[in-house]
Amino acid sequence: MHKAFEIWVHQRYGSRYDLTRDCDGFYCREVVKRMFDVWRHCRGLDVV
Repeated sequence: MHKAFEIWVHQRYGSRYDLTRDCDGFYCREVVKRMFDVWRHCRGLDVV
């Protein structure tokens, strides 16, 4: 799921956003965290 999101971000925004993740697998930048949450929600990937 992360790989698909990262491909989408690179296609849409190029290298504008830093996609590095911490040791727990979460994105380091708050903006990218929010983008990932919205991306998952729009694709119906949220687990409730």
